[in-house]
Amino acid sequence: MLRIVCKTAAVLILCLVLLTSCSTPPDTNNEAPSLSFLWEVSSDTNTVYILGSVHVAKADLYPLTEAIENAYGLSEYLVVEFNTNAVSEAEMTTLLLEKGVYPPGDSLRENIAEDLYSRLSDRLRELDSSGLILLSMNSFKPWVLATIITDMDYMELGYESEYGIDTHFLEKAEADGRDILELESAEFQLDIFDSLSDELQIMLLEDAVDNPVTGDDMEALFEAWSTGDVAKMEQMVFEDIEEDENYRVFLTIIGDERNFQMTEMIEQYLQDDGIYFVVVGAAHLVGENGIINLLDSQRYQVTQQ
Repeated sequence: MLRIVCKTAAVLILCLVLLTSCSTPPDTNNEAPSLSFLWEVSSDTNTVYILGSVHVAKADLYPLTEAIENAYGLSEYLVVEFNTNAVSEAEMTTLLLEKGVYPPGDSLRENIAEDLYSRLSDRLRELDSSGLILLSMNSFKPWVLATIITDMDYMELGYESEYGIDTHFLEKAEADGRDILELESAEFQLDIFDSLSDELQIMLLEDAVDNPVTGDDMEALFEAWSTGDVAKMEQMVFEDIEEDENYRVFLTIIGDERNFQMTEMIEQYLQDDGIYFVVVGAAHLVGENGIINLLDSQRYQVTQQ
């Protein structure tokens, strides 16, 4: 599921509760505690809360579960992948033009197969009634168009970045006057996609063109997130990894390498004396090289909430 991994302003959350079913009639005294995609990680000196996020959602997502909001309330610092509120639209446009547009003399048509170009044109006609993206698509690199199409799929289904978990906590932190820290930056993330090989960029574009995001996709993602179902989330992220070498390479670049760097920064927080609330894409937390497993392997006390 590429959309879970890509930060296109993309991958979501919902506040539902997991109750373990029993073969006997329910007894509130014996109910297993509900889980969410939240972990408490403790060292000898400090605590860090880590929330797996998806970056688009619907308004009816809120309020979030008590465990999540309580963890935020206990924290002194909010940490996100990058602070979207700190980057102006003009700055993002400049970065996108610098990294996502072909130089003079080159174009999309020169870099992808004709049949993919045709399918891409058809998809953009379906998604963009204004025709503006179709008119300019030849200027953009494949990874940019893959991002645009995926975001438009989300919007068609009613999911918006303004309701994403990152945005929710950024707005709360700004209102609270809380310190906001970044694990990465907007430019860093754009550089990652721009550095992908032509082959990997075309893979992303083909996936976006040929496999539109569906309501079922989103419901499955929400179900895994809302019940704290790590195994299901791992299945969605890694299901194609054995069959597709390009996807395996992509996950290494977009996932593993970043996970190692983010884990190092979180370990620094664990040596500090202020409680941190970290919000990163849910896919970064699962798998052998996911942040939670990496921290657990360093013998910190790691507890899913």
